[in-house]
Amino acid sequence: KGKLSRSELKRLAKFGVVGFSGVFVNLAISEAFFRVVLLSIESEAGRLAVANAIGVGFSIFTNFLLNDRWTWGDRKKGGRNDWFGRLAKYYVLASAAGLLQVGVSSLSFQFVWQHVPLAVAGTKLDSTLSICTGIAAGMIINFLASHFWAFKEAEDA
Repeated sequence: KGKLSRSELKRLAKFGVVGFSGVFVNLAISEAFFRVVLLSIESEAGRLAVANAIGVGFSIFTNFLLNDRWTWGDRKKGGRNDWFGRLAKYYVLASAAGLLQVGVSSLSFQFVWQHVPLAVAGTKLDSTLSICTGIAAGMIINFLASHFWAFKEAEDA
């Protein structure tokens, strides 16, 4: 015991694909709001913060839809109220995983990556590697919480 089964590995791979798609949704929505929709916000920093929050919100929603239908599509689901319950749970856990990601990224940058002299074509990789470390930590927590809580199979009535 302790190893992932073939079906769990397949589910984890699907979860990763969905997460990767969420990055593109986040960037597309954030850029659209920053460059087109929110131009009435004069402060670029303020506009970026609002656009980023909107992008994150959209990407969490699209990730939920894909995970609910595809990653955990084989699980028995309840009715409409159960769908909204899963959605609320997913927003809670995705937000918590996002906070964990930011924290782990900051700590790994401060204590590990800024002290490792890695560069490609003269560009230091410390910030990139710290973000990747945070994403990995967030993904693990997000997957486990999704698997055992948000997308838990519905109980027989």
